[in-house]
Formats: sequence, C-alpha cells, structure tokens
Amino acid sequence: MLRDRILRDDMFRDTISKIKKVILIVVLIISVFLYVCRPFFHGFFMRCYTNPAFLLAFVALGAGIMIRLFSDRFKWTIVVGAIFFVALLVGSMFVAEGKRVEIYKDISSNIVEIDTFPESTSIRLMPYQIARNNMTNNLTLEQFRLGKLDFVILDGEMWWNAALIPDGTWIHYRMKPYGAMFINACETETEIIKIKQDLEVAEGIGISDNIYWRLYKDIDYWSDYSDPFYIPYDNNTKIMTVVSKIDYKLDSWTFVPLRKPVFGGVVLIDGEGNMKYVSPEKIDEEPILHGQQVFPEAIARLYGESFAYKRGVWNAWIAHKDQTELNDVPGEGNFMPYLIMVQDENGEPIPMWFMALEPYGTTYGLKKVLLVDAIDGTVYSWSKGENEQSVGAVKSIEHAKSTDTFRNVNWADFRLIEPIPIFKEGTMYWKLTMTRYTQTGITNIVLIEASNPENVIVFKDGAEFQQFLTEGATDTVKMSMDQLLHEIDVLLQKIKDLPSDAKSPILVELEEKLERLLSLLEES
Repeated sequence: MLRDRILRDDMFRDTISKIKKVILIVVLIISVFLYVCRPFFHGFFMRCYTNPAFLLAFVALGAGIMIRLFSDRFKWTIVVGAIFFVALLVGSMFVAEGKRVEIYKDISSNIVEIDTFPESTSIRLMPYQIARNNMTNNLTLEQFRLGKLDFVILDGEMWWNAALIPDGTWIHYRMKPYGAMFINACETETEIIKIKQDLEVAEGIGISDNIYWRLYKDIDYWSDYSDPFYIPYDNNTKIMTVVSKIDYKLDSWTFVPLRKPVFGGVVLIDGEGNMKYVSPEKIDEEPILHGQQVFPEAIARLYGESFAYKRGVWNAWIAHKDQTELNDVPGEGNFMPYLIMVQDENGEPIPMWFMALEPYGTTYGLKKVLLVDAIDGTVYSWSKGENEQSVGAVKSIEHAKSTDTFRNVNWADFRLIEPIPIFKEGTMYWKLTMTRYTQTGITNIVLIEASNPENVIVFKDGAEFQQFLTEGATDTVKMSMDQLLHEIDVLLQKIKDLPSDAKSPILVELEEKLERLLSLLEES
C-alpha cells in the first residue's frame, strides 16, 4: 500500500508539473499575442495605466490564483485575492473622482479671472446636425460615407469637416478613404468643398492602416488621441490629418497613485501615411497649425468638470456646497465644450473652448463661464455677480419658445437647437437656431440676452443677423419696424380696395383698427 501511495504521489506531481508547463506555454503565447495585437486592447491597458488601483485589482486576483495553483499551502489565497480585487476595483472608482480633485488643484492657481467677455468673431451659424445632413445630402459617392465631424479653422472661420470613409464591412478592409468634405459653419447657406485624395492612414478603415492602430504602434502606446480633423493645403489639392495627443502625468491623491491627462502635442499625417510628431513647444513652428484648435477637447471638458470638486469628493457627492456642474442640453448630439472664435487683444481671431457652469441641482441659472484657449490651454473664468441673474443654455430654449414671436409655432414641426454663446460689446447672448424637424435648413436665428432673458431678438436670415453684429440692435429693430409698417400698409390697402358691398362688419372694424395702429406706430 505504501508503494501504491508513493506511486500515486509521483503521478500527481508529474501531472502538476505538466500542468505548470502547459500554463507557462499558454501564458507565453498569450503574451506574444497581446503584444502583436496590442492596439486592440489599448482601452483596457490605458485604464490600468491611468488608474493603478484598477491594475492592482487584477494583480491581486491573479496572484491569488497563481499561488493557489502552484502551492497547496495557502488554501485561502483565491478568496483573499478576490476580496482585494473587489476592494481595489471599488477604490479605482474613487481614484477616478480624485483625478478631478487634483486637476482642479493644478489649474486653480493659473486661472485668469476676467470681468468682461472678449468680442465674438467668425460666429458659427450652422449647427452640427444641419451641417451633417447637408453634407450627407450632397454626397453622391455610393461606396463612401461621412466620418466623424469636427472643426478646422480656415482663414479665421470655422468649417465643419469629415473624412469620406468606406461604407461597408468588406470595403472597410479593402479601400482607402476618398478624401474629405468641408462645409462653412459661419454661413447659413450651404458652402461645400470636397477634396479627393486617397488617405493611406485614416479613420474608418482596418486594420493596420487604421489611424489609431498606427498611432499606438508608431507614436506612443501609452497615450490617448483626439478625433482627427483635416486641413486642406497646396491650393486645396492635398489633405493633412491632425490628431492631438493626450499624455498622462503620474501624481497621487491622498497617497493613492493616479495619472492626470496633459496636452502631449500633435501628430501630423499626410496623404501617404507619413507621421510627424510635434511637441507642444514646437507647434508655433508649424505654419499649417497656425490658429488651429490643437488643445484637446477632452481635457478642456475635464477642466470644466473639475470645478465641481474644488471642495473635494465629499462635497461633490454629498454636501454640494458652492458646487457647479456642466449641464449639456438634453437631446443634443453636441456636448460642451463648444468651440467658438473670439478676438484677442490685437483683434485677431483665436479659437476658445466654451463651458457654462450652472449651480448643482435642478436650477439652470448661469453661475460661471469658462473659456479654455484651444491653442495653449490657458483657462479664463468669468463669474456672475451675487445679485445678477443669468440664464444657462437649457433655459434659454424655454425663454425663446415663450416669446410672442413664436406664440403660434407648432413645436411638433420645429425645433430650437444648439445654444451657442455670443459676446457683443461685453454682453453675452445665447444664439439658437430654429429649424424644422428634418434639420436640413435654418428657418430663423434667435438671440437671448443671458442677463435679461426677456430680450429676445429674432432674425429671418444670416444677412439680418450679420447686420445686427456690425450695426447693433437699434438698426435691426428699425429695419424690422419699417418692414412691419410696410406689411400693415399693404394689408390695409387690400381691404380698402375691396368693394363696399363685399366688406363684412368684421372687415370694416379691422380696417379701422389697422388705420389707428398704423397711425400710432408711425408716431412712435
């Protein structure tokens, strides 16, 4: 019997030894696979890299499994590892919140406080969805569709732009993008430019020529990258793809390690797929990047979100004292920050990321405005006075709908969309676009004064709106009054031209009232 037991023990040890070898081989194969195909797993690995507590959770669980597998001494190692896994996984969620606390500490000492707004310029008139619909309606290439829309600055004006990427599973892997499409965002009329150029490295294609696959493998795996935008050059015959790079700086929050996002520069990709990394310090030396919004939108939004954590996580989660929050307009596909153009001290147009911060909770008043320089990331802050009123983006839509001008509008057929800020002579307005539900054209442009929401100005087209910007509200109102007087006079004349026997008592009464109204308006 002793001999049989010894034999069984030897067989068991041989089996365990073989299992260990198989496990080591499998681990080696998996490691090689993960390295070769690492771009596929970038999201998971970046989560571990930027939030070490998340990584430690898997290390704890893996260690427990490996110790239990390779040694029979520690029977409870898997249980202990699982407990640490859950604890660290929950802790990693707190670390994500702590990141915003540390971001606010970083930027708070460098915030530039302003008491007046810079003057707006090159105002964006065409909303995201109308631009996308118009670009799609003007696309006649059966094998291609629009990629993601973003902005590019051309001659001081904002243009929506998107790559024309292969449309279909098979051609996704077989074809290159056709080129890119551009539409002027500062006009109400559709002005489209289409540039044909095969893009060897681009979004929307697979696998190894995909822009992110190449960025992760050839530039920096341990970084994130923004959505690409496209700059036409060489007399609109070539396209340069631009992607902003987001690096991560090691820091700690209450002795817990974490990594905070920082602007890491820009990557330029030409049509042949050649990549060039440009550090933040060298951006000014690249003429093609002059005046472009290279500072990442994602970091600008984190700046806005971090203001909710200026008193710490406890206050942000529980107490809510003096807390602000970003309130995106429900139902809009375009979230803050909004890209706007303002004039610098020399009158030159510069891009800014705009965010409206509202008090925490169900109130929708405007408490603070953040402007983040879209070139170098400088943060400017404007705060509302204690006794001043100011409406936010969400409530601006309600104020517009309640005006007499839109009293008879059937809102089942029309929408007011995309409240964008406009600064004119120190006053902030919300600019809304009225459109039909198809969202293919602009019906009216509406301005609501943020500090006096009863002041609502409606423009019938872009020309009338531009006149307001250049000549002011007085001329616009005068023009509208002249038009009103003319229309009343025309209507009155039509009633007077009717035969006497054709006039009903109601028409006679209407004629008298219109004459009195016309007289009063002319006197005023």
